[in-house]
Amino acid sequence: MHEFDLVKSLVSELLPKLQEQNVKRVTEVRFRRGSTFSEEALLQAFSMLTQGTVLEGAKVKVEVTQTKFRCSCGHEQFITADDLIGHIFVCPECGRSQEIDEAHDLELLEVVAEI
Repeated sequence: MHEFDLVKSLVSELLPKLQEQNVKRVTEVRFRRGSTFSEEALLQAFSMLTQGTVLEGAKVKVEVTQTKFRCSCGHEQFITADDLIGHIFVCPECGRSQEIDEAHDLELLEVVAEI
């Protein structure tokens, strides 16, 4: 599961920085995800990976950017995680499959903490 690994990487990088700054508790974390990155997977992974840390219980806010698919047959549409098979999208018009590079876009935007 790529989503879990990406969230794990972000949390692993963030925790030492929070510790260096003597953060006692994080109250809110804001992410931006591509429309093909499962929000359910993000929230579940974040909850699991932050147990027992200063991030546990933080409110998670998520912004979404739309991922647009353009096929060589001319078909265009915005796609979501539900439209993918792994990280592959199959055009509903012509059946051509295409790897979606943005399938696992996740960005940490803001951390609100108590020191």
